[in-house]
Amino acid sequence: MENKNLDLSVENIKNLHEKCKKQNKDLYMFLKDELPDINTEDRLKYLATVLNDYIEEYEWDEKAPRHKDEGYSIVKFWPKKD
Repeated sequence: MENKNLDLSVENIKNLHEKCKKQNKDLYMFLKDELPDINTEDRLKYLATVLNDYIEEYEWDEKAPRHKDEGYSIVKFWPKKD
């Protein structure tokens, strides 16, 4: 089921980013827990939007194991700790 009512507003994306920074999870797993009722494709739209606005606040290792979800191979982006 596809959700056409995604909230990709600046305010919501900032809120998700701030909440993720307080967790001990990578961004995708945080979004999966935070938005359990949306499909993988829509969740990836949120991930891409957060990273588009805040990429400098995340770190990743391209060689690290990735999440596998519905045929997608997803890099783990971890919020940098202050």
